Amino acid sequence: MEDYLKWILEIIITFTLVPYLTARLVSWFGHVAKSVLVNNLGNNSQLVVGGLGVVIHELGHAIFAFIFGHHVKKVQLLNFNYRNSGALGSVEHTWDERNLYQRLGNFFIGLAPYYMCSIVLYFLQKVMLNAQLNFTTLGADTEITLTGITESVLNNMKTSYASGTWSMILLYLVLTIMIASTGYDLSDADFQTVNKGVLPWIVVQFVIGNIFIILGKMDTLDNYLLEFTSFSILFMVHAVLSMLLAIIVIKILGIFDIF
Repeated sequence: MEDYLKWILEIIITFTLVPYLTARLVSWFGHVAKSVLVNNLGNNSQLVVGGLGVVIHELGHAIFAFIFGHHVKKVQLLNFNYRNSGALGSVEHTWDERNLYQRLGNFFIGLAPYYMCSIVLYFLQKVMLNAQLNFTTLGADTEITLTGITESVLNNMKTSYASGTWSMILLYLVLTIMIASTGYDLSDADFQTVNKGVLPWIVVQFVIGNIFIILGKMDTLDNYLLEFTSFSILFMVHAVLSMLLAIIVIKILGIFDIF
């Protein structure tokens, strides 16, 4: 019984708490990055510089709302009249409270911009810099360390820059700044959406976890837990490094009062 409870608790912590906490941390950095953008380059820089990040942020919400069967009433990828509403973009959607699948979707819809921005940045790294991303060693060891994963991210970045041309590297850095300066800033409303999907998500994990345990696939499950934790930390580290880059460049641009 003790081992059973341990397995279930590990599943819930890995697939609920880990993404929630990493998203919280990344969102805090995202809020700092956006504040630095506004303070150094002015309010309109949220559209001029950070517009791409806003679009990807809202697309993340919209795509996952469609996937989970929500009724998407309105999608505004970029709001040029943001001073009136205070929102740079928005996705209005409704769902059936009695529908477990739709309620479950809230967990993913709320966190979607975090993962969407990271996926886009990795895709750009792959396409523009011809990066041979190597994450095969993640999860191979039983011990996951922040230092080890940070080193893996930095090594992949160095390899990417070594493979790309100067023009593509410059363009990639510009796009990274545009995305990272605004895209990762999850609002309180986003996390409220996440909270609405936590309970049904835990129920799903409980059911799936029991299936693995009944089938005696604990080793397979253990590998999934390890790999998911590794990649969650990897996404977090990559996002934070991208935002730090954006903050540094924005502060430099602010000195020259470009906007």
